[in-house]
Amino acid sequence: MNNRTILIYVFKIMPKGFISRIFGFLTRIRFPKFFLNYVIKKYCEGYKVNTEEINYPGKGFRTLDDFFTRKLKQGVHQVDSGRNSIVSPVDGRIDQFGKIDGNRIIQAKGIDYTVNALVPSDTAQRFIDGHFITLYLSPADYHRIHSPADGKITGYFAVPGKLFTVQEFLVNGIKGLFTKNERLISYIENRNTLFAVCKIGAMNVGRITLSYSGIVTNRFFRKREELFFKKDSQSDISRGDELGVFHLGSTIILLFQKDTVKFAEIETGQKVRMGQRIASFV
Repeated sequence: MNNRTILIYVFKIMPKGFISRIFGFLTRIRFPKFFLNYVIKKYCEGYKVNTEEINYPGKGFRTLDDFFTRKLKQGVHQVDSGRNSIVSPVDGRIDQFGKIDGNRIIQAKGIDYTVNALVPSDTAQRFIDGHFITLYLSPADYHRIHSPADGKITGYFAVPGKLFTVQEFLVNGIKGLFTKNERLISYIENRNTLFAVCKIGAMNVGRITLSYSGIVTNRFFRKREELFFKKDSQSDISRGDELGVFHLGSTIILLFQKDTVKFAEIETGQKVRMGQRIASFV
């Protein structure tokens, strides 16, 4: 048994949800300013956070969670203005992208999972033979999530689950990892086509919030809930508008319907910024 196998086993048996809730609780405590600033400084140094981009509050950050969910200075993100553009909803790294093969999505080389497992409802059928892109947010990245295109928010799907870390060794080692983790999916309709923004929870990232609903993930008592808004309750959203927040970094998976998008000249492993064009509607 090699070290990676042992590490995967350890992650399988540890109480990931409990650890994440404790971590989340600690990040919301108002520690003394000198201690909080020291921790943030060391975090920035360790993960090489670009501090020049941070929009610091007038009185500084009150908690670690305030820092993790920080906003950036105006002008840091330039949102592509092309009429048919689909932009990256986050600052992150492109891990996988391409065509959905019937019901199957690539997780990593030699590993895949199904659309039905990721979106466990009848809505999954709308993405059969469509397209997908997976974006990974590192601890150094900006953690707010934005809409990749104009449209109407038609609903959401909260799916309770595990909280495995989404580091590369586990993504390459556990089949269907993204379908095992807790996730919060936003449905957005654009010109009679539906796309989904799947926000994947992870260890120490159990808390995901939405900008258009009060739902919060990784609570002690939660249930699977898919909710579609009535027509008069659907909110308009523009490309680049805030959609939600990771209370640390994790993974986004975008799902598109068949024959609706064409990817830009992007490649696996590429870093992208929120607002950068990654595809276009066709």
